[in-house]
Parts: sequence; C-alpha cells; structure tokens
Amino acid sequence: MGALIVFGMIAIQVILALVSPVFLVDLSLLTGVWPMSFGPDDMLNTAFGRFDVSSLRLLGLWLAITLVILLRFGQGWDYTIRYRWHLFFLLFCVLSLSWAPSLAYGVRMLAKLSAPFLFLVFVQIVITTRAQLKRMERLMLIAGVSMLVLAVLSKLVGWEQNPVGLTIPATAPSLFSAFLITIAMLTISRMKYDGVTANLALFLLLAAGVLAAFTRITIAALFVSASVVLFYVGRSVQRFILPMAGLIGLPTLFLFSETFKNRMFFGAGNIGAETLLTDPGQAMSHLHGSGRFGAWSIVLTKFFDPSPVIGSGVGTTQNFFYSQNTHGLGVIHSEYVRLLAEVGVVGLTLFVFAAGAYFLRLMDTYRRAPTSDAGKYAAAAIGSLVAYLIFMATDNGIDYVNGFGIYVFTLVAMSEKARELETADARRSPEPGPVEHLETQWTSPKPQMTPATASFFPYHTRIEGRTKGSI
Repeated sequence: MGALIVFGMIAIQVILALVSPVFLVDLSLLTGVWPMSFGPDDMLNTAFGRFDVSSLRLLGLWLAITLVILLRFGQGWDYTIRYRWHLFFLLFCVLSLSWAPSLAYGVRMLAKLSAPFLFLVFVQIVITTRAQLKRMERLMLIAGVSMLVLAVLSKLVGWEQNPVGLTIPATAPSLFSAFLITIAMLTISRMKYDGVTANLALFLLLAAGVLAAFTRITIAALFVSASVVLFYVGRSVQRFILPMAGLIGLPTLFLFSETFKNRMFFGAGNIGAETLLTDPGQAMSHLHGSGRFGAWSIVLTKFFDPSPVIGSGVGTTQNFFYSQNTHGLGVIHSEYVRLLAEVGVVGLTLFVFAAGAYFLRLMDTYRRAPTSDAGKYAAAAIGSLVAYLIFMATDNGIDYVNGFGIYVFTLVAMSEKARELETADARRSPEPGPVEHLETQWTSPKPQMTPATASFFPYHTRIEGRTKGSI
C-alpha cells in the first residue's frame, strides 16, 4: 500500500509535467495547501528518513518540474540566470553537502530550498499567454476562499479542534495563515486594477482568517506586508495614511487586547504601553518564545560556533532534530538560525542578496508598468515576499513549500511573465502608444476622477478602455 502511495504521489505529477505542464501549475496552485498526512504514527520510514504524504508530494513536484526544466534546458537556463544570486545561494548549499554530517538529510533540505526557485522557472517556461495568467490568478483566489471556508466549517462541526487558532484539518495554524497572507496580498493589489469593493471584502475576510489563526508571526507579517503593498499601490495621502494605520495597529493589537497580549507575553498583566516605553528590556524579557529561544541557543552553540563562516553543512539541523536530538525539541522555528547553523555567514549573506535582488526586480517592474497586469502581480509579489521573510524569523518557511513557498514565487513568476508578454505585444503592435517601449519606459495614463469612486478609494485609472478602481 505504501509503495502505491509513493508511486501515485510521484508518478502522477511527473506524467502531468510531461503531458500537460500548465495543468500541473494550475493543480499545484489550487491544492497546494490541502491537508495530506498519514498522521505522526503512520509515516513511511526510508533511507532518507521518515516521509509523510506532503513530503512525497513535494518530492514528486520537484522531480516533475526539474525534468521539464532539463528537457527545455536552453529556455530554462535563460530564466535561471536572471536570478543569479538565488542560483549562487543554491550552489553554495550544494557545495556544503561535502561537509554535512548526513547526505540523506542534506539532500532533503536541498529539495526544500530549491523547489520554490525551480517552480518559479517552471512557471515561466510553460505559461505562454495572458489567459493562463488570469486563470492562475483566479485559482489562487478560489484556493484562498475555499480553504478559509473549510477551516470555519471544520471548527463548527468539530473536525478540527486545534486549541490555538483557526486552521484546516492536519495543518498547523501557522502554515494555514501564511497561505492566506499570499492570497490577501493578491486581493490588495487587485483593488487598483479590478475594482475596490469585492477585493476589499475578500481582503478583510482573509485578514480575519489570519487573525483567527492566532499565530503571532503571521499576524505581524500580515500587517507589515499589507502596509508595504498599500504604500505601493496607493495614491496621494492614502499612500501614507493607510500603511501607517496598519503599522500602528500591530503593536496596539498586542498591547491592548488581553487575548493577544497573553499570547505574546507571559506574565502579561505586568506588561503595558508604559512598561514598553519606559523599560523595554523588561517587556522583552517577558516575551513568550514557546521554547524557541532554547532551541536557537542549542543549535547555534552546536553547529554555528564551530564553523561560523561556512556552517556545519546543509541538512545538519534536521538531522539533529530527527535522529540525534534528546532535548525534546521539535524543529528549529527560525530559518535564519537554521541558515547560520547550516551554511554560515556566507550562505546567509547569499540568501540576503538573493532576496534583495528579487525586490529590486519587482520594484522595477512595478515602476515601469504600474497600470498593467505585470504591475499588479509585482505589487502582490512584493507583499508576499515581505511576509515570507518575516515569517522565516520565527517559523519554518523553508519547510512549507507546497502551502506557502510556491505561492510566493508564483507571484514573482507571474509578474515576470506578464511583463515579458506585454513587451512582446508592444513590439508587435503597429500603432505607437504609451507602452511601445515597455522595457525602457513604461508610462501610465493619468488618474480619472469619477463620482462612483468618491469613497474609501477615490481614484480610478482607465486601462484597456475600461474603468477600474484603484487605491
């Protein structure tokens, strides 16, 4: 039975990649966060450690997209070298296998590190039309709303009894809420291009789901990333007021709501705004780390201190937690600590450069195409990438490939592909226009005031002959 499951999870995705790769993209986006688990007592034991269904699904996806990239190597290489800093980071991680203590866990870690990047390249290879991009956008929205509805129904009927917060069965609230953030970033960016009312309602619904999941780091990521996207897509005074309101709301939530304050601090009754302002050291000493601080100290002492420059090798910490740990710890709960321990200062520096390079590309795309689909996806990708990096500070973003990582990098890929298609269309167009030279100077129409928008978001932009709401 186990062999059939393994074959099914891997073979189906490989076959789809060869026969209908676009369908594999759509299926991955629609079902990425779907709960798949044998349960902790029924995992498969292999030479590469214990595997759950979600791990097998990731392995199948990795093999499938890698096969397509290799079969279309010329095209794949052209896309790959666009993100050379990410490639340098991954190559250094591969090199670190030579000093890692476990080849098996090193290979597992490499698969998780490389899968979102490979999915980014895969999407850009197989997606060739604007209609396919629009369908991907709709599928992401459907996935977000359907998972939120499933979580609410599961809570109401008793399928999911997680004591911490809202989630779907067999899924941690942190992963569930991180997934919702990526969809929420898409809804914010859509307000400028596809109308305010429906997308604002969707955003508020998804944001409520993130708050109900009751995970501190995703709540922080939601507030910060939403503020960043609102700053990008906003206009005039709203560009500053709405982001500032969001950033002020975050500390307010954890200082004045007893429920959230108890979640953030132990001995929360002694912590208030006055304490935070007059004695921040005392407030920080009451932070509830849920065992994280002890885990970080052990990992850094054991694996970073002996080799701070290049680390102890990729996969080292998972090998420790899964096969050698006697301290009752589960996982590292900080990807930055994990990277320091495994690939040292060199690896973490390359990772930071890679993230910075993505931000520069996305900001350039939005600057050049603020009124096109490329700009819409770029704004959403910027917010999602901000959330991804914040989430990594105290949780396992690298582990959450199918339910989080591929959505972040899909938005990056959609922005890049939309820009590529729009540039190609402009070059073929016989009529000169404001987007004739997209790669050098993208221009946008002036905002038009209409009575219908004299409300929360007062400006409209005229795009392709239609009037669409914008912030």
